[in-house]
Amino acid sequence: MPSKSSGKEITKLKINKKNVVITFSDKSKLTCVIEVMANFYLYVGKSLDSKAINEIVSFNNSASLMKYALSLLKKNHYSEWKMREKMYNNKSASKKDVDNVIRVLKENDLINDKMLILDTIEYGNERNIGKNKIIAELAKKGIFSENLSSISFPYNIERRKAHNNLYKLEKKYDRYSYEQKKQHIYRNLLSLGFDNDIALEALNFLSKPLEKEEKNKLDKDFVKTYMHFKNKYEGYELKNKVVTSLRNKGYKTKDILNKWEKTYGENDY
Repeated sequence: MPSKSSGKEITKLKINKKNVVITFSDKSKLTCVIEVMANFYLYVGKSLDSKAINEIVSFNNSASLMKYALSLLKKNHYSEWKMREKMYNNKSASKKDVDNVIRVLKENDLINDKMLILDTIEYGNERNIGKNKIIAELAKKGIFSENLSSISFPYNIERRKAHNNLYKLEKKYDRYSYEQKKQHIYRNLLSLGFDNDIALEALNFLSKPLEKEEKNKLDKDFVKTYMHFKNKYEGYELKNKVVTSLRNKGYKTKDILNKWEKTYGENDY
């Protein structure tokens, strides 16, 4: 029989699906990953001194951290910095344990910032996303600014991606006047991450408006706008509200006034 001075005796081992609970002779308990059973050859009746218990605790912390890191990587890709941030959220994680886990992950190519950058750029290009949005996504993933500044985004590729968005955006804003359509598409291209010069250049390739289509749009918007203001205003004030609202929608002032004159027989604006 081991003496009391030899350490604490294991009185119970409860093995669960994800962990093992060790109960000692002094009634204290230690919950560990199942791997400690094989690594430390644990059994009921075995006595552990403080050094052995500390080794188990250290192994358990490192193994738990590794399991946590692997569970994260099953769901998403992480940069080294983001993975460190996630692990340090665990208050029991020491710098030594985090460094060891990061080292193993990098050695097995489970964390690779260069590949993360390339994959994110490729995925962004496939979705026709501009460079500014791709850079923002990489920064959010934990890629530092010094690495971001070295990334090249060829002009011809950015230009092609912007053009690839045009058909969908033209269709989306087809009900608007030509000028208002251009404004919406321009803002959308900027929000998709394209530089100002790329967005402006893309607008040159919009389908030119047909006079009949623009007239039909003005006719519809004129009726809607007039009906919106007619119960609130009258006379010159009503006319001013209608003209200003339609002008803000991208219609030309002369076309609006011609429509007003043809409809109401006056043009004193």
